[in-house]
Order: sequence, then C-alpha cells, then structure tokens
Amino acid sequence: MVELHIKGFFLDSDRMPVAVLSDATGKRVLPVWIGPSEASSIIVELEEIKSPRPLAHDILANYFQRHGFTMDGLEIYGQSAEFGYNARIKYHRRLRHFDMEVRPSDGLALAVRLRAPVLAADHLLSSADLCTFLSSLQDPCKGLIFFAPEASHLNTEVQISDAIAPHTRPNSN
Repeated sequence: MVELHIKGFFLDSDRMPVAVLSDATGKRVLPVWIGPSEASSIIVELEEIKSPRPLAHDILANYFQRHGFTMDGLEIYGQSAEFGYNARIKYHRRLRHFDMEVRPSDGLALAVRLRAPVLAADHLLSSADLCTFLSSLQDPCKGLIFFAPEASHLNTEVQISDAIAPHTRPNSN
C-alpha cells in the first residue's frame, strides 16, 4: 500500500467531481470520482470552514471520537467494473480492531476529519504525474481545480496553472 494525499479536485466532462490523490513525490496519481455532496464535505473540512450544524461526516467523526474509536486509515484496495474502487476503513477501540467496507468518497471525507492516512494498492496508481494526468483529459480547462493546502510545498499548483487557461487559474491574491 502507498500513502496518498488529496492534491485537488476537478470536474469531469459530465461535471462530476474527481478527487486527485497523489503519492508523496507527485509522480503517481489516483483519480477518484465522487459525488458532489462528498466533494463539498471534503473541501469544507480541508478549508476549515465551520458549518452551523454538523454535516453527516462530522457526525460520524464525532461518534468515533466520543466513543473512543481511532481511525487507522482508509485503504483503497481494488477495483470492480460495477462499483469503481473498493475501499475500507480500518479502525480500533482499545485492543479490538475493525474494518468496514465504504465508498472511497465517504472514506476520504472521514479520513480528512480524523486525520487518518489514505492508502492505495500500488497496482491502482497511474504512473503518470499530475500534470501529465491533467493534460490527458479531454478538456481540463473546463474543470474546477482546487488544491489542498499541503500541495503547495510540492509546487504542483504552479506546474498545473501553467497548463490551464488563465481564467481558470486559482486567484493568487
């Protein structure tokens, strides 16, 4: 398993959100198609936006914390033609260990809240780096690109912003 980090999001040609996960070097990526609600939930947490009332993923994270559960990680371990990626969360309470099958999108939303690692099976990762991956899309300029705060130390935003139209570049002010 390889540890991944959320590098950003874009909208595909059907305007569905795609989370772009990358290894520490940025040389291998894993695009994960997710629903708009899950994308919003993940972005709200990454941007530290406080909701007046908890979102569904906040409730589950609060349950984990309140009842002494620790999330050990999200594992994206396989792929099926019917459901896309297969994922499970691993967690424990004291000496008891558990795992639960989840949608990758829900696992990501929970992992960002509980600061748990995201892992993927090596064979699922594309050998293309992030820039190559985005340039392979039909029209990446029509996508919304959001970069996670930790991506800035890899200088990924600069590389990608050079490859997209100026009107889609993130505001640097």
